[in-house]
Amino acid sequence: MANVGQSLSVISEEANHPVEVKCYSGFKANERPLSFILHERELSVMDIEGSWFEEDECGRARRICFRVRADDGDLYLLSCAEDTCDWELKRIWRLGSLI
Repeated sequence: MANVGQSLSVISEEANHPVEVKCYSGFKANERPLSFILHERELSVMDIEGSWFEEDECGRARRICFRVRADDGDLYLLSCAEDTCDWELKRIWRLGSLI
C-alpha cells in the first residue's frame, strides 16, 4: 500500500501481437473472452472493464475490442477481427504489483 502523498506509476506497453483466446460463444461466436495465453501461461479474465468496436478507414474491416482485468491483476486490451476471428493483444497495463 502506498503512503499518503506517494504516487503510484502504472506501466503501459504496446503489445500488438497475435494471442490465443478462449471465448464464450452464446448468441454469436467470440462473444466475450474467458481466458488467453501469454508467455505460455493461461490468464483468466476476471472482469471486462469495457468493450467497443473499431473500424478501418474505409469502414470495411471491423474489430471488437475488450479491456479486461486478468487474474494477475493487470489490464489487457484484446482485439478480435470480426471477419477472420483472429485475436490480437494490443496493450498491457501492468497493475498487478500495485493491487
